[in-house]
Amino acid sequence: MEEIFEKFKKEEDIFNKARIVKFLIKEKGLQVKQIAQNLNVSSSYICHLERLLNLPEIIIDGYYSKMINISQLFLLSRISDQEKLINIYEKILSDNLTFQQTEELIREELYKIKNKGQYLDINEKNNLINKFNNKYKNSNLKIIQSKVKGKINIEIKDNLEKTSKLIKKLINAMIEAKD
Repeated sequence: MEEIFEKFKKEEDIFNKARIVKFLIKEKGLQVKQIAQNLNVSSSYICHLERLLNLPEIIIDGYYSKMINISQLFLLSRISDQEKLINIYEKILSDNLTFQQTEELIREELYKIKNKGQYLDINEKNNLINKFNNKYKNSNLKIIQSKVKGKINIEIKDNLEKTSKLIKKLINAMIEAKD
């Protein structure tokens, strides 16, 4: 098994690396996490490699012809619908999209969300957290933002009577608030 891992490490062609990963999973019965640990890479990288083998020939040819880069290749591999995949690939080529533009296009396709707006400024975010935590002494607020969603995590430390009352109050206030 060690020689297979060494072969992977020495291999420069990304599709040959993907074939080795597929072999390790299908023929040797290894889990993605095991492969990643043995190769000292992330599990997500192994998953990316595994998906590359599902790409149509036209996209593989585009990679070898240097029409797209490896990062765009990994992004494209996230699309499972072959027709949509080819349409997106053609848009990348026709519009000469950068990695970031490709990422936005694929995110839009996967999540049906357009990339617009800005993250909360770190000072504004910290100010909101401090205001909330000062008003509700037994609470801990966390704000998490990605390009496709925002998450508010509120931890309230108290008995059921008080936490239930505060949860209802906060949710009702959010429902009543105007956009």
